[in-house]
Amino acid sequence: MGKRPVILAIGANPAWQKVLQFENLQHNAVNRAVQLWSFASGKGINFARAAHNWQCADVKLLQFAGGDNGKLLLDDLAKETLDVKSIAVETPTRCCITCLSKADNSMTELIEPSQAPGAEAESAALEFIQQYIKTAGGLALCGQLPGGMSPDFYVKSVEYACAGGKKILIDSWKNITGVLEVARNATLKINADELAALTGISDVRSALKALFNSSQLEYIAITDGAKTAYFADCSGNVWRYNVPRIDQVVNPVGSGDTASAVFFSSMLAGEAPEKAFAYALAAASANCLSMKCADFQRETALELFNDIKISKM
Repeated sequence: MGKRPVILAIGANPAWQKVLQFENLQHNAVNRAVQLWSFASGKGINFARAAHNWQCADVKLLQFAGGDNGKLLLDDLAKETLDVKSIAVETPTRCCITCLSKADNSMTELIEPSQAPGAEAESAALEFIQQYIKTAGGLALCGQLPGGMSPDFYVKSVEYACAGGKKILIDSWKNITGVLEVARNATLKINADELAALTGISDVRSALKALFNSSQLEYIAITDGAKTAYFADCSGNVWRYNVPRIDQVVNPVGSGDTASAVFFSSMLAGEAPEKAFAYALAAASANCLSMKCADFQRETALELFNDIKISKM
């Protein structure tokens, strides 16, 4: 087996994740959880964990961590075999709480506000990115930047990657105009709601066309939970994917991050992009069967892959 490609993943907004399970979650009422799980999470961590489970590429995760939640997060990550570069900051790492209701199998997400890591930490991170990306195979932008952090951080990161001709995955949609202006060899992977918010166009195919016309993106991948997913290239080809139904969903949080990691890992490992996205959707479905974000079983994902229906439009 050849050497695995290496991905530099930027997870600037990690989270200490709590998952509370209720028998029947009610609004305007006192709700007592029957179970609690807690673990390190956030889009960057989920990306790194999913890539580790998929075993097609190695990930170097860059993140900021601070405060009590940051300590909990780092202590928990120390139990895993992920390769993480954490930059200490004074601003506290946020906490995210997922509320699961067994009665109707619903999920409610509560997310604390996040704060910018500060100029010194951002400068240290950019210096690390500029050096590390030279030997990496690709760059992944995982999620939105913390509140108050300039979009220029992502723009500069992408410029460093483009200077070395690296592949880029953009799993973010807010304030990415500058990123799309400079990105080359890049895939935008977001969900259908984010696509509509980014373009102002509700029809997926029209939105895809508008994005390709206004940028130099190479590929666009669109997920929509259990609904139809789409993959398109800059030559005008569009594929449609019907994903397998998961009857007993445990926790869907992290499925989008799982899809990003598996897609990018597979593509960098040499898989055709449209097939790599099918693997990504299968892994995202497998993630729904695990309580811990992105902690799916590879064998289950491969089984689900065989149930995905792909058609070229």
